[in-house]
Amino acid sequence: MAELLVIRLNPAAASAAAADAQWLVVDQHGARVGTVQSGPLSDAAALTSGRRVIVLVPGTDVVLAEPVVPLKSGAKLAQVVPFALEEQLAEDIEQLHFAIGKRNGRPGIPVSVVAHQRMRQWLDVLAAAGIRADALYAETAALPEIPNAVALIIDGTRVYMRRENGQGAVLEVEPLIEALQLALASGDDEREHVTIYISEADYERERDLLEGLREFTASLQLKLMPDGPLPLMAANVASAAPVNLLQGPYAVKRKLTLSFAPWRYAASLAGIFVVLHFGLKGWQYWDNKQLEAALDREITQVFQQTMPGAPVPDPLQARRHVELRLNQLRGTAPVSGMLVTLAALSEALAQAPNTTVEAIAYRNNTTDVRLLAPSVDALDRIRQVATEKGLGAEIQSANPRDSKLEGRLQFKSSGA
Repeated sequence: MAELLVIRLNPAAASAAAADAQWLVVDQHGARVGTVQSGPLSDAAALTSGRRVIVLVPGTDVVLAEPVVPLKSGAKLAQVVPFALEEQLAEDIEQLHFAIGKRNGRPGIPVSVVAHQRMRQWLDVLAAAGIRADALYAETAALPEIPNAVALIIDGTRVYMRRENGQGAVLEVEPLIEALQLALASGDDEREHVTIYISEADYERERDLLEGLREFTASLQLKLMPDGPLPLMAANVASAAPVNLLQGPYAVKRKLTLSFAPWRYAASLAGIFVVLHFGLKGWQYWDNKQLEAALDREITQVFQQTMPGAPVPDPLQARRHVELRLNQLRGTAPVSGMLVTLAALSEALAQAPNTTVEAIAYRNNTTDVRLLAPSVDALDRIRQVATEKGLGAEIQSANPRDSKLEGRLQFKSSGA
């Protein structure tokens, strides 16, 4: 999986002139690959190649909510959500962009709300720096969630807060004591377990205040952030799935670019194979048509010799007429002519399996037959059966061909 470039925009980054940011490269598990860097946003553009680009936008500009609505998904859900939150928002819903996430097992559905104007400002700033984001997340959606505890991040004058199974929030209240009082005012008399993430400089400045919180909490952990909140937020977005603000009119549109260069040789070979295949099939069809025409001519010739004077039907009907006549002759007295020879030959072939007749010629009570037999014994058996039927039978030649024997036999009926 590709690495992630996580960029955190500063709240003032509303124009290209003030487009400064922090960024960090992490792997797919959120582990740091490089160091936290800061400066003009355009400097981060050099690190976007081959990486998924995640942009964290200021949480002060995004409202996170979980309204309970009857619909689970679909286009109607996007129409219902704005009205479900209308009373909680100070601005006209027509001026706001609503991004909807996936349900996470809780009653409500995650929704992130931001002004259209702010969305356009962020996208313009990124475009001016040459950065195309794959996802925009509110930084408050990237806060850590600690079981049975409150997580606080103190970052300068801002205090970020998240309770278990709750939405992240940010407070900009001074002095710090008042911001902490608001963050920890849960409305419950029970003391809470609290974990505070803070930079070394902020901790040294507010040491007495922070240590004094211990007597008002069930437990207090203080964790220093040598490089600020970005590594912590980057690890969370890599492992979680916050609501992506790039939805609806802001959805990422990727052009499908396909390169056929690596496949051109395979495609050429496939084309040659197709041409050869159809060429071979065409030749086989033409050859079969020629054989069929030759067989039709032989069938017509045999029919004319067998049934002199009868009108010649199509080859298939001619074969049926000959077979019908042969069946009529079986079990009757010998009849002179080619029909006698054909009747005897039919019975002889029945006793010589795997023997095929290739050509028959009849003239003056003499029938010459060319056939393909499996062995000399088969040819001799045909001769014996024909002799038993009163024909003069003679094997004139036997030559090997295609693992068989091409035999030429001559039969003479009485009167020849």
